[in-house]
Amino acid sequence: MSNTSRQHHDRINPSHHRAIVAGYGVVGRMVALELERSGLEVTIIELNLKTTEKQLDLDKKVVYGDVLDPKVLRKAGIDQADVFVLAVPNEDDAIKACAIVRELNPDIFIAARTNFVSRGMLCTQAGADCVIVEEVVTAQAMQQAITNKLNGKTPMASENAPG
Repeated sequence: MSNTSRQHHDRINPSHHRAIVAGYGVVGRMVALELERSGLEVTIIELNLKTTEKQLDLDKKVVYGDVLDPKVLRKAGIDQADVFVLAVPNEDDAIKACAIVRELNPDIFIAARTNFVSRGMLCTQAGADCVIVEEVVTAQAMQQAITNKLNGKTPMASENAPG
């Protein structure tokens, strides 16, 4: 998370928007937190039972299950959701989920993560509106850190780390 996002959270249009975040690891948690801070109602889909139970104890809206199961997606509110975030680390599942989600809700905005550009293109072909490719983001962050160093700025080692 950048310093600017810590200091300023853009509020989404006041009408009620809903998001589903599939996968509640580091990426899913960070995205869900920012969406909540921006005013969206967030429902989490998670396959790890312990994570699901912990988030339910924290009064989060959580659905336990597989993102590839249309019943799980419906239980999470796919029909009413405006945004679907695929933060699952399994790229094959992400690609398949893009197609299933797009079929269940043709108007939803789908954001997905992948490790590699080639898999990102497959997510786009399957229905994702936005794909964040980890190898591209990593390259950009490294380039920025090097540029900062060469320009006399001293970035901290954890500047781009979650936290």
